Amino acid sequence: MLIALTVRQLAVVEDLSLTFKSGMTSLTGETGAGKSILVDALGLVLGDRADSNMVRHGSERAEIEASFDISNNIPLQQWLKEQELDDEDQCHLRRTISRDGRSKAYINARQVPLTQLRNISELSVDIHGQHEHQSLLRTETQRELLDIVANNKALLKSLKQAYAEWQKNQQQLAAIRQQSEQQLARQELLNYQVSELEPLELTDDSINLLLQEQQQLAHAAQLLHISESTLHNLFEQEHGAAYDLIGSALTELEKLQQYEPRFTEIIETLNSAAINLDETATSLRHYLDSTDLDPARLEAVEDQLAVLHDLARKHHVEIEALPAHYQALCNELDSLSISQQNQTDLSQQIKTQEKLCLDLSAQIRANRVKHAKPLAETITQSIQQLAIPAGRIEFVISPLEDGKFSEHGAEHIQLQVSTNPGQPAGELGKIASGGELARISLAIQVVTAGKRSVPTLIFDEVDVGIGGGVAEIVGQHLKLLATTQQVICITHLPQVAAQAHQQLQVTKILGKDKTHTEISELDRAQRVEEIARMLGGMNLTQKTRSHAEEMLDQGQS
Repeated sequence: MLIALTVRQLAVVEDLSLTFKSGMTSLTGETGAGKSILVDALGLVLGDRADSNMVRHGSERAEIEASFDISNNIPLQQWLKEQELDDEDQCHLRRTISRDGRSKAYINARQVPLTQLRNISELSVDIHGQHEHQSLLRTETQRELLDIVANNKALLKSLKQAYAEWQKNQQQLAAIRQQSEQQLARQELLNYQVSELEPLELTDDSINLLLQEQQQLAHAAQLLHISESTLHNLFEQEHGAAYDLIGSALTELEKLQQYEPRFTEIIETLNSAAINLDETATSLRHYLDSTDLDPARLEAVEDQLAVLHDLARKHHVEIEALPAHYQALCNELDSLSISQQNQTDLSQQIKTQEKLCLDLSAQIRANRVKHAKPLAETITQSIQQLAIPAGRIEFVISPLEDGKFSEHGAEHIQLQVSTNPGQPAGELGKIASGGELARISLAIQVVTAGKRSVPTLIFDEVDVGIGGGVAEIVGQHLKLLATTQQVICITHLPQVAAQAHQQLQVTKILGKDKTHTEISELDRAQRVEEIARMLGGMNLTQKTRSHAEEMLDQGQS
């Protein structure tokens, strides 16, 4: 439950700290004092959209903090642990809003995205605004109302996931089918191109080796001539062969080595040169023995290359790129084959998902039908207590046409009402007046609030347009609700305020240069004065005070 709220520099609030108790708390004050600032501040710290204009004039930043006791809120405890934001049984929220429009959010002193605050909101607080009865005219609100009581939350979550997957696969299948003709034509072309290149067993090495062999065969005569000439000049020439010249030089140097030690290094170098020349001669002789002019082989290699060049031109690539091009064609062909298989798989998945959606929709419908009548009867009893004595509520559940379904189920739900004896039930917006609609909405909020798992309920002047004995009944409803959940209500009705366990008074302080709002907790004597003001205005009499004291005693009994 909410245990504390601190607001600084927000609108008309300068610096405000509130402590809340369990049970029912009422906020009262004169019109325009700023009672709804509590709801605005709490909404902001729970992730509502912020406006920089909400920052108090003359300040650079507004700040709101809220603390919750979550010792009995197991879902919120689990969520905080999953997000690694847990801090024993405390949940402390903080929100700052800067004049330049920037906003920051914190959970247990850790900065978080704003969406995390909204997640906290769903698990901790339900806020019912003073104009919320207007939303009751929407079919979505009427459906959600029945689903809350029917405990369809988990089933609807599963249906939403299954429906989203079903829709996604439907779109994918439609896209595949739209492209199928083009794909078939492309697949035929790829089959032809792959079958044309496949026999060649193309690899990067095979083409490089073939090109190298063609160059060698084309220049074979020149290669042989230069090899023979080199061997002759190095070894086989009768006079002046390089090997012989080195040998003669070594002989002469070795004779004089004893007189000049520096010749030793030169002799070693020449010996190495002689050895290298000997190895070179061996290599040249092996090359000459193993190499032969073969015009037939050259012709065969050039024929192979001609075929490859023709194919390379046909496919608009260089001959060296043919292997990579062939692999790309194979990959694309495999991809198209997979696409065809995907179409079959998608069709099967769609059938499976459609069956799952229909099964979930059937379970949701069964729950709705089971709870619709009891819920309508409970709301009917409640609105009859709220000065609509002949009021009657019913839920009309009708299947969608042609067996269709959506993420919300397979039926249309409409809340219908009759407010006069003998009058048939009809659409809420056409039958109920504005005042009746407000009372019906309040009855629904009170009836369904106990069905919601959130521990704190806030009612922001939802009792507008109600008075007298009906107001007392409203207060009783809210007080009964407070036996299981924390209830905070902003009210202008003394009959409601008197039944609260805690009463806070909102006061607007007018200064010479500035205005600000203060909220203080009232003791018994102060509560009598405030309730008397609510009963009789500014000119209080002893009779009004006595009436207020009696009302407070009855409310607290």
